Amino acid sequence: MAMPSNKSPGPDKIGMRVIKDCLPIILGPLTHMINCSLMTSTFPDLWKISEVIPLLKEGDHEIASNNRPLSLLEVVSKVCEKVVLNQFSSYLKEFNRISPHQSGNRSLHSTETLNIFVTDTMLEAIDNKNLTALILLDLSKAFDSVSHSILLHKLSCIGASPEAVKWFQDYLTGRSQYVRIGSTTSSARPITHGVPQGAILSPLLFCIYINDLPGSIQSCNLDSYVDDSKLYKSFCIYDLEQTTINLEADLQIAAKWCLEHQLLINPEKTKFLLIGSRPMLQNVPTEISLTFLGKTIRPVLLAKDLGINLDSYLSYDDHISKLVSSCMRNLCQINRVKDSFDNETLKLVIETLVINKLLYCSTVWSNTSSNNINKCRTSRAELYQG
Repeated sequence: MAMPSNKSPGPDKIGMRVIKDCLPIILGPLTHMINCSLMTSTFPDLWKISEVIPLLKEGDHEIASNNRPLSLLEVVSKVCEKVVLNQFSSYLKEFNRISPHQSGNRSLHSTETLNIFVTDTMLEAIDNKNLTALILLDLSKAFDSVSHSILLHKLSCIGASPEAVKWFQDYLTGRSQYVRIGSTTSSARPITHGVPQGAILSPLLFCIYINDLPGSIQSCNLDSYVDDSKLYKSFCIYDLEQTTINLEADLQIAAKWCLEHQLLINPEKTKFLLIGSRPMLQNVPTEISLTFLGKTIRPVLLAKDLGINLDSYLSYDDHISKLVSSCMRNLCQINRVKDSFDNETLKLVIETLVINKLLYCSTVWSNTSSNNINKCRTSRAELYQG
């Protein structure tokens, strides 16, 4: 009953709202099906069919790489996945099996807590008159590249019972998918790699898959939120040359680890920032760069990480400007149609499209300086007035 009712249905076109309405009648059979799945270490074949729809990320939607594939699964399969997720997550938490450098799928951890931790580390370096090199790694098609055999081995290594590993093996194998664009569908094709985009268990399985990546890094720190990983190291300006060597060495280690695990780091989308105070950054040579997988990576002034626009001075001016602009644009659009909604619906729309944007990771960017706090307060006052 706690699962969202507005999620898109799978191939059977039965939504979660229908399941909830029918629950008094189907509760017994549904519970029996899930219990049978867990006791026999099998996952029903009809639950393994995915309907894939493209979601535009950016640019021209006609270019396939600009779209994110989202797998629509039968909602009853997600109920079973949720049961497994709750049980297996409790085991992982009780026995401390997930790396402390992984913030995804851990209670009391989120993108906000990870951003606060990394930002605090960089601000402490600035207070000590040091710089921080931050490298935002980009994994290409990470969920689609997971090797089933490697994942099952890692499940065994973290202590999953043979019966649990067998259930996950049956869950992963024998899957198929077809693509739907509008009302047109393709023929079904088997899936031999990866975990389904949109499945409840997929983020946890990917966290387990890269669980030992941070331990392979030697000189720097590596923290992740599911498949978004960042490599960072604070250093004195006089140690710039040695730090560059260490960064390149750790990047090569990460690339080798990914190659062994059939994952691919995209050097062209990997971002490199040097973060520090303005006087310290002025002492950095303009020709500084890193060599990674045959590509030269130079420092950028701005980069987006976990929904926040970072800049070299941690001022968050660019993030706040874009945030306010986006919220004001949404408010203007809402204003045009406000007479079509009652007050409760209008309040829900504003909360969703405006207030939630303002609150996302606000503890990170609103507390870095008094100027930002004042900007945040002024922006919120303007938005509420609007």
